[in-house]
Amino acid sequence: MWAAKQVVLIFVVAVVKILAQSAARFPSPDATMVDAKHKEPKSGVQVGPGNTISIQSGVGTPTTINVLAFSRDSRLIAAGKDFGRVVVWDVGSRKFLSAVETGQGIVHAVAFSADGQLLATAGEEDQFSLKLWHLPDGKLVRRYALLNGYIRSAAFSPTGSWIVASDNAGVTHVLDSASDKQIAELKDSYSPVLSSQGDILMTVSKEKFIVWATSDWTQKRTLPRTPIYAIPLSLSPETDRFVVTSSGAFRLLRLSTGEILPDVPKPELPKFNGAAGGFAAFGGSGNLFGHSDDRLWVWNIKTSQTCVSDLMYSESGTLTTDGGILAGAKDNSIFAQTKSGDGVWIWDTKRLVVKCFGSAQ
Repeated sequence: MWAAKQVVLIFVVAVVKILAQSAARFPSPDATMVDAKHKEPKSGVQVGPGNTISIQSGVGTPTTINVLAFSRDSRLIAAGKDFGRVVVWDVGSRKFLSAVETGQGIVHAVAFSADGQLLATAGEEDQFSLKLWHLPDGKLVRRYALLNGYIRSAAFSPTGSWIVASDNAGVTHVLDSASDKQIAELKDSYSPVLSSQGDILMTVSKEKFIVWATSDWTQKRTLPRTPIYAIPLSLSPETDRFVVTSSGAFRLLRLSTGEILPDVPKPELPKFNGAAGGFAAFGGSGNLFGHSDDRLWVWNIKTSQTCVSDLMYSESGTLTTDGGILAGAKDNSIFAQTKSGDGVWIWDTKRLVVKCFGSAQ
């Protein structure tokens, strides 16, 4: 009898430990936004007889959102999609604002100027160009055609005077937004991450992290690239931290020295897949928000607790500059097990943190 009780006790303790190690779950989104105005083209991914899947090269899937970006004032959000479409919504009213047909195929990069009047877009077609569009009318303002491969990311300076764009040839370009001129070319320098104030840019080379002063594009310092193959995702000069992903895991480092900090999410966050995409960004009150392995998440750095969404079937997510709103794309592709509204799901981060962790932290 005593032995049986011991077995039961061990089982109960094991279950409690498993539950304690499980990440909390996201609540339902506060709002959703969809592109109801336009009829989507036919998907390039189809299910045939015997559940065989056929993929038509170069076509894409129309509901897929590859990248999201908020305007600096949190008023607008843009979604870069397949078929060259970029959709813009007004966040406050949740209403469709405009759609830009970029002609750039699968769109990988979108960014707003500081005043929200210009939208930068880039994709896999149109000779690897980056384009600027006026909003809300969607008129083409400028086209940059000096990049060496498709653009993986783009970001405006806080003043809107320049744009940082990274191509898949390992070059980071700094472009004058008022002309078609290039201000700087940072070779062997990729995965650029801009500070919220716009005064610091971090890139990574094969051996090191490089911190640039955006006032004159000189190197402020270099840091060893540790952990191995680490990619920077977000900076927080205010807390002397930056976050990287390495081998799919997320780690915090000290911005001034490159020291790996002991903070570790518990349980570990969904694995980051560089080929699929994802993001991480510092929010307020010691929280880090991100998107990886088809899920959104929040990591409370103070307590190590994590909170994870259900499967979104998308790697697109973004956080407003002030950390107040989290957005993620929901894609009901043929792989989705449950069907719910396609489009952009958004959460108020204060409410999200309370629902996840029980307090505003």
